[in-house]
Amino acid sequence: MAEDKITAAETANEGTKKSENIVELARPYGFEGKEYGEIDLTGLEKLTVQDAIDVQRQLFGEGEAAASVLCETTTAFARAMAVKATGMPIEFFKLMPRGAFKRVAGAVRRHLNVESGTENHVMHLEKPRHYKGKEYRDIDLNGVADLNTLNESEAENRMAREGFVVTENSTNYLYSCVIAAMATGIPEEFFTTLPLYELLKLKNAVNDADFFG
Repeated sequence: MAEDKITAAETANEGTKKSENIVELARPYGFEGKEYGEIDLTGLEKLTVQDAIDVQRQLFGEGEAAASVLCETTTAFARAMAVKATGMPIEFFKLMPRGAFKRVAGAVRRHLNVESGTENHVMHLEKPRHYKGKEYRDIDLNGVADLNTLNESEAENRMAREGFVVTENSTNYLYSCVIAAMATGIPEEFFTTLPLYELLKLKNAVNDADFFG
């Protein structure tokens, strides 16, 4: 009976998430002869941390200076993630009126923020994660405090090999995955394949100032 209740609750939660990712516009938006009254962003559920890494690298390459600070807060990032979620061409979102896109960007940013967080440097996953025959519900990141400058250099070199200009490490999504892998012994792939909504939780947990006090 308890399992039935949990399943029902999870199903209801999924329904709420999907409805939040369907953005209703205040007025129809016309693009290439077709009008859109809503934007379906439910594809965000299928995106991973790797998708965000790819977008961040793309934006750096395109000279989006704002993306080098807090990438997830920028219009360019929200636009690129919306493209991945919908399959629409980038022009669809570039030509969208500011008011309409604010709703789209808001949905993307809400997707990145979940209620569960990190306690005592243990990151709680919103959903259990199965990886190589093991189930993970929490990720203990206390090992971040034990890493040294050689680990830091290794992470920076990893970023450089992937085409990133090494600037502010704490804002880089790949860096967070590399450091988390070093600290936990869990392969980097585990972190890059986490759902997109775990992205900021991971980035913030790895870069928690308490580790460096």
